[in-house]
Amino acid sequence: METTVLCRDAADFAARAGAWAPGRPFPLLACPALDRYRSLFPGGRLPEAERAGRPGVVVSVGDAAPAGRMLAAATGREHHEVEPEHLLKRLAGYAGELVAVVGLAEDLTAAGDWPGATGATVGVLATRDLPSLACLVYRSLTVGAVGEDRVFIASHPMLEDSESADTVEFAGLGVLRERRLKVVVVRSLGKECCVGLPDGIICGRSDPIDGPLPPFEPHYRHMPCMKGEGCHRADLTEDQRLPAADVHATVVFTHSCGSIGVGANLYPNHIALALGFMEGTAVAVVGAMGVHIVQRSAQAEFESALADGLPLGRVVERLADRVHPINGYLNRFGLLGDPGLVVPWPSGRAALRSTPGPRADEAVVRRLAELNNVILPRLERLPWLEPVVDAAEITGLRERVRDLSADLVAPGLAGEVTRLEDEIADFQVRTVRQVAASIYVSGWNYGGPSLDGLRQVAQHDETCPSCLRDTAVLVTLRHAVHDGLTVRTLQCRRCGDIWWSSESGEPSVVLHGPVDVDAVRGTVARPARQIRNGGGETLRGGIGFAFALRKRFGLPPETCSPVTVAPYSTATYTAETDLVTYRPRPDVHTSVFVAVLNGHYLASAMMLRLS
Repeated sequence: METTVLCRDAADFAARAGAWAPGRPFPLLACPALDRYRSLFPGGRLPEAERAGRPGVVVSVGDAAPAGRMLAAATGREHHEVEPEHLLKRLAGYAGELVAVVGLAEDLTAAGDWPGATGATVGVLATRDLPSLACLVYRSLTVGAVGEDRVFIASHPMLEDSESADTVEFAGLGVLRERRLKVVVVRSLGKECCVGLPDGIICGRSDPIDGPLPPFEPHYRHMPCMKGEGCHRADLTEDQRLPAADVHATVVFTHSCGSIGVGANLYPNHIALALGFMEGTAVAVVGAMGVHIVQRSAQAEFESALADGLPLGRVVERLADRVHPINGYLNRFGLLGDPGLVVPWPSGRAALRSTPGPRADEAVVRRLAELNNVILPRLERLPWLEPVVDAAEITGLRERVRDLSADLVAPGLAGEVTRLEDEIADFQVRTVRQVAASIYVSGWNYGGPSLDGLRQVAQHDETCPSCLRDTAVLVTLRHAVHDGLTVRTLQCRRCGDIWWSSESGEPSVVLHGPVDVDAVRGTVARPARQIRNGGGETLRGGIGFAFALRKRFGLPPETCSPVTVAPYSTATYTAETDLVTYRPRPDVHTSVFVAVLNGHYLASAMMLRLS
């Protein structure tokens, strides 16, 4: 008896799926994903879909109902159907439960957010088209039929622990085209559409880079390949681009920013990295969501959870529970795949790792106290956050305050304090210039030297000031050793980075402006940020702007300027961006405004959509 049956079209598939029961040939539609899976069975016969109970429920979205029904029938779960606009409300009723959401990617985008944002423990079985979705469900029901019990790790060489990876080079990925491994781990720099190594890239597109493209909505972040400009990695040839669909793996575990964005995607589904993996032979992708900070503990926790026989939904929960205390919101993982699926794991493979006299001028004393007790402590925290900051110069400024404080009635004290204030303001300007220059050449992570020591202490839902959706989260982090070092960041599930600040408590200093800004080659762009001073002290310091890691791509260099903002006032800084002399390729260029004002270190992210 045949184990599968190839359907003529979608109508035939829907009819056969509606009548399918375990033990009967599994209905499929011809597609490249099925061809890739067939290639793992040289004998030609495909395995029979297994019948085995799995916990939770199955919720199908829109046209995915036939595929969802078969998944539910094979695993003994309830099956519910819902339209995209009602999905999130429906899932809110399953808080803490395992819910397998089965749907086409565009229907999930129409739902408006990541399905797991509702509190349900979701796994999303999603692909770009119905034939691939049918094949994904089938692979999920034949998960143990083929593959090697091996964990393969590919890492960017700049990341910590890269020396323990199987490869740090693109050439080392060749095995993934040849054999299906149990778990493929990718730790690198990336975004929704790709993940990169120095000499190659894993790409979300399953088609040729110069192939015809479907129409895209204008609100998406458009990569150069979507404009006929080739890969954004202009240093690579087509042979150095590995489509994610060509990777053979049972489970893929990604540590790169935004590798799962289903439902809250800001790049088109056609180029989504995780969806590319789901058109290969993978049954699941466990991937980072939004801005991600790689933690060494995540890999061990992941393997331990698999070895403990947890279903994938609980595996991702364990990652949240055990990695969350390190960096919380910045270490969120999502699951594409069935949350009730237990991946077969070989045994023994648990995770490895005052006399009366002249009176002092109290106004001058207060100014000196402000420097000593407020501004300098803030500046002394800066070297913990930025390696380019001159800590020795800050120590010298502290010594100047101490020397001036030795005689508060000395003649000329007011003038000396004024000079010191000017020096501190100038130091902040020079610091911003150094930070911006470093961003332009080497890239940027806010708080670089202290990321490993930061621990989340609070998290609050907010409205994103960029897209105006209720999709933002305000995260507060405190350093485990330096208890005076607090970092706050606003992150949006849709827009990503919004702002970062070293100011504790409610922000009194804000850099305000749009995240996504359009510009055209051959013009001078003028991205800007408002500096909003909501406090009673005059702000002095510097503000700058830089494209992140973009010197070698021909973008204009960093800019910087001193700035003063009166109490409860606003100033505007405009970064004159010369796109006439400098003519970079059209792309979505990551950039950032940085400022050091009265010791506060601020950053505001911006994406320049250059056409």
